[in-house]
Parts: sequence; C-alpha cells; structure tokens
Amino acid sequence: MIYPWLQPALDQWHRQLAADRQPHAMIIEGQHGIGKSAMTRAIVAEMLCRQPQPTPCGACQSCRLFSSGHHPDLMPVSAEKNLIKVADIRSLVQFFTATAHSAPHKVAVIEQADTMNTAAANALLKVLEEPPGGSLLILQTDRIHHLLPTIRSRCIQLKLNCDQGQYPAVKQWLQQHNKELTPDQLARLWVLSPGLPLAIEAMHAGAVDSQLESHLNLLHDYVTEKQSLVSVSQFLDQQVADNHWPLLQAILLHWLKVNNDPENVSQSWPHDLQKWLFRQDSANVMVLNLCQLMNTIMVNLNNQTKTRLLIESILVQMKQAARLKK
Repeated sequence: MIYPWLQPALDQWHRQLAADRQPHAMIIEGQHGIGKSAMTRAIVAEMLCRQPQPTPCGACQSCRLFSSGHHPDLMPVSAEKNLIKVADIRSLVQFFTATAHSAPHKVAVIEQADTMNTAAANALLKVLEEPPGGSLLILQTDRIHHLLPTIRSRCIQLKLNCDQGQYPAVKQWLQQHNKELTPDQLARLWVLSPGLPLAIEAMHAGAVDSQLESHLNLLHDYVTEKQSLVSVSQFLDQQVADNHWPLLQAILLHWLKVNNDPENVSQSWPHDLQKWLFRQDSANVMVLNLCQLMNTIMVNLNNQTKTRLLIESILVQMKQAARLKK
C-alpha cells in the first residue's frame, strides 16, 4: 500500500504506462519527508514483477527476489560521504549491459542524485543519450535544480507533494500510525513541516514539538522579566539543537503570516510569546530581524562563542522593542 498522499502521483505513473509511454529514465523529486523512497519502491516493484496489474503480483520469482532485498536486476546507487563518484556511474553502465536475470526490466535507482560530482553527472548523461533497452533509471532528489539541465531534459519528472487539500487524509493516516498524537500536536507539527507527513512523524517520535515549546516558554519568561539575559542565553546556547533553529524560525514566520493574513492560515501554533511579539510597535519588522539573526546563527553553528553572542542579540532586540512600546 502506498501512502495516501502519494496515490495521485502513482496514478499519474500508471496512466503513463497505460498510454504505452514507459520512460527509460525518470526523476522522482520532493522535499525530505514526503516519501520519495516509498514511491520509488512502489514503481520498482511494479517494473520487476512479471505479471503486474499494475500493482505487483507478489507471487512470481521476481517479486519474491525483490521482497528478499536481493534482486539481481535492481541496482541501488547511493552517496558516500554526500558524494556520488564517476566509478559509481560506471558500475551502473556495466549493470545495464548485462541481460536481465528474472525480471522483464533492469532497474537502477540513484538516491540523492544531486550529489553526483561533475564527472559522474557527465558519465550519466552518456547513458541517458543512449539508454539501454528494457531498462529504467530512477533518480531521487529533493534538489532537482542541482542536476544538470541536460540530465533533467532527458528524464520525465514525477513531483511529489502533499497540499492542504490532502490534510484530512494525512491527519487520519498519522493518527492511525501514532495513536498518542493529539490534534493540537499535529497542527503544530504541520506548521513546521507543511505537507511532509514522514517528517512530521519523525519529529513527533523525537518529541521536537515539546522541546520547541520549552524554548518558546523560556523566551517568553525573558521578555516578561522572569529570567535574566545571562541565564536564558546560556541555556539556549547549550540546549537548542542545531536543527531546532530553522524550526524556531519557521514558527516566527508562521506567526507573521497569521498576523498579516489570518484567513488563509488553517493550522496554528498559539503561544504567549506570539501575543507578546505582536503587541509591540513595528512587530513585523522585529520578527523579520529576529529571523535574520537566526539565519546568521545557522551559518555560524560551529562557532560557539558567536552563537552565544547572536542569541544575546536576539534577546536584547526583543527587550528594546518592548521599551520602545512603553
């Protein structure tokens, strides 16, 4: 079974096959957390099956080999240390020259295809210019514009997304698979990763929403004179994980959107800090400046001293806004 939000894209693929327009190469693109690997697995299973209808039969020898995780007609290529080298693509070329073992097609999957170096990309381009018969090459990426235009132009593109209209189906799926996930938690996590259900599931498993809520509570304690600059900046410097800064920034930008266009915001992350921020003069400018400071923090995460100073800049700027209000 495919994830419900991916069914429209899988239906699109089936229509292409039904119209006898099977490609030699395709790009499956979408943000991290949308389900690119699941879509790739569904398509690969169908291509390797000897009797697809169009879903794989699950009973033929080829299906059984695929289920075992060791199919001779499937070659995965993945990045090593965030890099795919030309030797990896040359191995793929050799794979395609051999005759299929038990499947009607030979299939290769390049994960994180945008990490190919220049030599690897040029070697792949030669494969795409003269595609072997009876083959399918799948490139997965969440950064399609990092691929050469000449590679993109030689592949069909299957873009995966999950828009607001699919939220009810996503909500039902997430709550079925995460029984303890409350509607309020789901709404907050959707703010952080709109349309990325698997990212939402991972954040829920890691209790990311409760950690961010604690950071917001501490910021609110500071602006309401319950905590000192030194104690708050020290705590945030030590306790805010690197990947939490873009999420805190996402919350601020969400609040900005709520403040300026509330009718078009369906999910929310309400907080006392939100109320405090938008009671200040020039609140929009202040929030954007805070987001810019967070950008600088993200760029300088390896410089611990500078991170502490930037956190203090955020805190001081918030207090200055309150003084101006007075």
